[in-house]
Amino acid sequence: MPLQYINEMPGLPELHLHKIVSIDAQEVHLEASPVAYKQPCPLCDSEQHVKRDGRNKPRQIWHLSIFGRKSYLHVPSPRLTCTRCGICFVWRYDFVGPKQRYSRAFRAETVEQALGSTSAHSARMHDVPASTVQRMHQDALPIESDRLVEQAWREAKDTPGLVLGIDDFAIKKGHTYNTGIHNLRGETMLDLLAGRKLDELRTYARQHPDFLALNPKAVVMDLAQAYHTWISECFPSAIRIADRFHVHGYVIESVQEVRKSVQQTRSPRAKAILKSRYRLLNPPVDSLSEKSKAQLENLLALSPLLRSVWEWKESFSQWYDYSSNVNIARLGFTRWLEHGENIDHYAVRSTLKTCENGRMRS
Repeated sequence: MPLQYINEMPGLPELHLHKIVSIDAQEVHLEASPVAYKQPCPLCDSEQHVKRDGRNKPRQIWHLSIFGRKSYLHVPSPRLTCTRCGICFVWRYDFVGPKQRYSRAFRAETVEQALGSTSAHSARMHDVPASTVQRMHQDALPIESDRLVEQAWREAKDTPGLVLGIDDFAIKKGHTYNTGIHNLRGETMLDLLAGRKLDELRTYARQHPDFLALNPKAVVMDLAQAYHTWISECFPSAIRIADRFHVHGYVIESVQEVRKSVQQTRSPRAKAILKSRYRLLNPPVDSLSEKSKAQLENLLALSPLLRSVWEWKESFSQWYDYSSNVNIARLGFTRWLEHGENIDHYAVRSTLKTCENGRMRS
């Protein structure tokens, strides 16, 4: 093949290929040299006073495959001197990092394959040690992380009708909590911040103008007072939505608290049934098998109070699933609250108070 065509294959305009050193069924070795004669001084950024001053041992760089074969580029390492700055330096190539044996394109392709599968799979694909791929992967993670974060924030700023999600999570349950900020429409995480107290949230907002520059249409969160206060300060025009997971969790806790209180007053046999089959009270009845529905009916038959609070829980799910517009949702929520007020139990009253407080804050 003529060398002018081979020059185009590596995709490295800074190099000029001179000859094919060797080629076999597995490998192809190509000799190349820089297109330019000199490079700017790294201190003064000028070529005027730079001169060549010998060369070091040539470098052998593993590049992308050619013709299904491993390709190696043999390139010189010219030494250069800047007479004005008085420094010596070695030729810097754009396609490969200093003292590295793999080209940037090879490393990028290897890391991309590892991200899509495993380091071991990528290592087999390129016939390199798995430890080498893992090292490349670790080197690339900070750059890839920064790129993804920048992309996520850019998408959030450009998303019409942006909906943010605010939620806390435990580093050590009961001791240390952090807060996550999510773009729910884009399904991306924007940031993590330490803590969940109001002062910590306000400090974050002051230190991150990009967050305040967002224009969310709505923010989904739990019923914590700190989150509602913080979001009302940062985005006063955004709709604040109590997410279903947390509210449903409060309702489920009420059902289980009623079950525990009923369990204490029943016979040993009834206690055993209530304790062993308590999970049947949590999921929607439509998701249960016929056998589980029969067991649930036997469970509810043990207590009219338990049946009443379970029906209250079911009506909550139906309200969430079948409210077609905001007016119907508001009416249905009021009816659900009234339903709960007819249940005489402290756990239900506590949940109703939490929900009422959340509605007043929203």
